[in-house]
Amino acid sequence: MSENESKLERILKWIVLVIAAVVALKIVFSVFAVAWLVGGFLLTKILPLVLLVWAVLKLVEWWRTKNGTVPAESDS
Repeated sequence: MSENESKLERILKWIVLVIAAVVALKIVFSVFAVAWLVGGFLLTKILPLVLLVWAVLKLVEWWRTKNGTVPAESDS
């Protein structure tokens, strides 16, 4: 009878191990999905806005130097 119990124990251990592995994989894939969504949002919504503001600032700086006025420099 003890041989049957050890087989049952092994089967139950493997079942628990498989369930734990599936849960761990679901958590990992959920983290990757959130990172993918945040990265996509930043790339498609925020990055163009940042580039546009940067281009406008460079254009203003170029315009001021072209007209002879030097852009304001910081005190430090």
